[in-house]
Amino acid sequence: MIKIRLNSKKIAATSGFLTAFLMICSPAMAAVFSKIYAFGDSLTDTGNINQIVQTATGGFASFPPPPYDNGRFSNGSVWVETLADKLGIDLVNFAYGGATTGIENTLDTTFNNLGLPTDSLLGLQGEVAAFQSQFPGGADANGLYAIWAGGNDFLSTDSTSFQPFDTPDTSLNQVESALNTLANLGAKNFLVLNLPDLGKLPSTIGLVDTQDCSLDAVCLNNLTASFNSQLLASAPSNTNIIALDVNSFVNKAIAKETQFGITFENVTNSCLNETTFTVCSNPDQYLFWDGKHPTAQGHLLIAEAAFQATAVPEPMTILGSWVALGFGTLMQRQFGKNNSKNSDQS
Repeated sequence: MIKIRLNSKKIAATSGFLTAFLMICSPAMAAVFSKIYAFGDSLTDTGNINQIVQTATGGFASFPPPPYDNGRFSNGSVWVETLADKLGIDLVNFAYGGATTGIENTLDTTFNNLGLPTDSLLGLQGEVAAFQSQFPGGADANGLYAIWAGGNDFLSTDSTSFQPFDTPDTSLNQVESALNTLANLGAKNFLVLNLPDLGKLPSTIGLVDTQDCSLDAVCLNNLTASFNSQLLASAPSNTNIIALDVNSFVNKAIAKETQFGITFENVTNSCLNETTFTVCSNPDQYLFWDGKHPTAQGHLLIAEAAFQATAVPEPMTILGSWVALGFGTLMQRQFGKNNSKNSDQS
């Protein structure tokens, strides 16, 4: 098994600072963004893959099929559309189920002989290129650009061509490339989410394979930790980056801690039986809808955390750290024009 070297550079915030910070971070002080522009994979896709399937089949098929909800990879609304509703702004969604951080998409294009057009199944880089095509005049400087990607780079998939990575380096570089491209187009405000422990999903928990990291729970968790510890290490300058530590509050959910009034009773199994396509009787008590994706209630937890992170007008600057805020770890980083460390990347 390949060993992952972890980045140990972490900065702990004092309890006094956290108290003061929480006092000023009231959701009533909602930040003003014009729209959310979302990029990522099936955790964020609200129907882009389904639209391709509908077009390819003349409307006779959908993907994922029922009981998945209207092209979402869950049983209801995903986090980013709930966040948009809570902020009272529109969502422009470029996320595609199966997207990697590169140009590849891991969905099986031969699924049910649908004949899906391969060039329409985008990875993160293709999503950013699609944004450029749709907005040739540049990025909306008042928009919030949400990026959540990386899981498909490391997990075993149905792809016949993509080989999962066993180190985070390429994935980190590709996320950085997406951020820099959007920043160079004029984007100023970013919401970047890290990964939950990939070895704690219903489809991966307990797996052991010393030869293949994508099939080994311990290796996947180590890979997740390495990816998360280096995410945003080289963020673009002159941007406002809100970093949301999904890993922390998903782990708290797995520990059955109550967050935002939400507690899950089943945190190891999926509500959906993917063989029989039967659904559990109490999906809101399940953290996971299927082997890799949260239930709508799981997405609601993420949306609440994201709302707390973005509903702040001008939070104080913190550099180089994910700051713990009880429900999980958040960081608001304001990169000034004189930030010498990142100035060469603007």
